[in-house]
Amino acid sequence: MAIFRTPTDNYSRKTLPEMFTKGVVLSEEQRLANRLAVHVAPTARGRNVYLLNTGTYTENQPGDMSIVAKVYYGGHDIEVDATEVASLTAAGYGSYISG
Repeated sequence: MAIFRTPTDNYSRKTLPEMFTKGVVLSEEQRLANRLAVHVAPTARGRNVYLLNTGTYTENQPGDMSIVAKVYYGGHDIEVDATEVASLTAAGYGSYISG
């Protein structure tokens, strides 16, 4: 069996999404207390890949999940068989398959 690892987005501290507080203004002490994440280095974030019932792949989550045949969850090693390897390679995901 081959292993499929979905594409990833690499973040740096400058590109991480800003957290927001829905209009609540925090004091300086509260903002400092909420900065625990600055001590953790950002890592790669796996993207989900969706196989639609039409046989096409997308990384955008459909609004209607009933049209999704299979979800390849980001950040996981997913075992795929030979037919999935062929269809993923044809869809441009061949470089993410090992084994």
